[in-house]
Amino acid sequence: MKDRYIVLDTSFLMALSEKKSISLDDLFRLYPKAKLVTTKSVISEIMGHLDGKRRSQARISLEIVERYNISVFEDYNWSADEDILKLSRELGKGAVVVTFDLELKERLLDLGIPVIYLRAGKKLVFEDPLRLSKED
Repeated sequence: MKDRYIVLDTSFLMALSEKKSISLDDLFRLYPKAKLVTTKSVISEIMGHLDGKRRSQARISLEIVERYNISVFEDYNWSADEDILKLSRELGKGAVVVTFDLELKERLLDLGIPVIYLRAGKKLVFEDPLRLSKED
């Protein structure tokens, strides 16, 4: 079986500390046997919140990255959204991106990259544009 990856963006990692209705286990239910990964730019974006109003969410997000041994791709340290797009394309068909950022979600789906997002503020949903297009 090909390697499977769940690429985590800033909006999801920050939301983990705020929304008790979602967890990393939910991701594995939607996309089993995958490795959790993110980019250096996402970590930098979260660290940028350490001095602001969302500092406690940022601290918890960084603790989650460490506790769950989430792999950080160090070479991706430019713009978080652009790096997420680039990494997910490079990881290929085994990659799905988790984002609560509507604009990023639409860009990913337009590129044929599967996305896990939050519907109605409480339920994680997996959307695979390639699978959907094959069913047409």
